Amino acid sequence: MNNKHYVKIPKDLNDIKQKFMFNLTKRQVVSFGIGAVLGVPMFFLTRNTLGLSGGIIVMGCCAAPALLCGMYKRNGIFFEQVIKNMIQYFKRPRKRIYRTVNVYESIERHIEYNRLKRVIHQAEGGNKKRG
Repeated sequence: MNNKHYVKIPKDLNDIKQKFMFNLTKRQVVSFGIGAVLGVPMFFLTRNTLGLSGGIIVMGCCAAPALLCGMYKRNGIFFEQVIKNMIQYFKRPRKRIYRTVNVYESIERHIEYNRLKRVIHQAEGGNKKRG
């Protein structure tokens, strides 16, 4: 009997995260804790008035944003960054003006500036010699 054990190593080592507790990362544990702190009191406050199902729904709605922040990650971007990018997308103006910088024009302006500077410097030098 050949008992060879192989360990799979991912090709991208950036995806390896150190597990903190219960096979969860620190980020996930903190987000679950925040979700529990927000959701559990809401369940106990609303279960008498809305019933058990209503209390569970309210608890889920209160805890969902925190849980999403801890669990959702796509293409290396976490949920809160995705939301931030969406907000900034809608804040930006719809029309974007295309502007170019003509490098040759900038060089010509610089050459003209140096020429004028030289002319003014020579003119001031001539006035000082006469005075």
